[in-house]
Amino acid sequence: MHALTPLLLLYLPPSLRDRRRYLLFEVLSERALDKWELLKEILDSLYALYGDLGASESKVWLIEYHPLDGASGGRGILRCAHQQVEEVRAALACIHAVNNVRVGIRVIRTSGTLKGLSP
Repeated sequence: MHALTPLLLLYLPPSLRDRRRYLLFEVLSERALDKWELLKEILDSLYALYGDLGASESKVWLIEYHPLDGASGGRGILRCAHQQVEEVRAALACIHAVNNVRVGIRVIRTSGTLKGLSP
């Protein structure tokens, strides 16, 4: 067996990969939030609205989150499946508190690539 065989098994051509969408969002909150607190609340909201099947089909992951300097809140990028964008936006709109801290989440832009989210 050739040494490169395991690497070839991991490679998927672009035509077989899952299509993704990236959402740039803004969080308005009373205090700064941790990335993992926010991700937990996003996943909890998805499970509450759509159950196990709907949440797993959305394939949500928080790519990055940065608290704003000198202010409460922050900006982040969320990745999801391309057919589940509206469901993910609805789940974000249903989040009103993270660890007893009032928050509001607003989606600024949606794109098919990370590069498309930059101004």
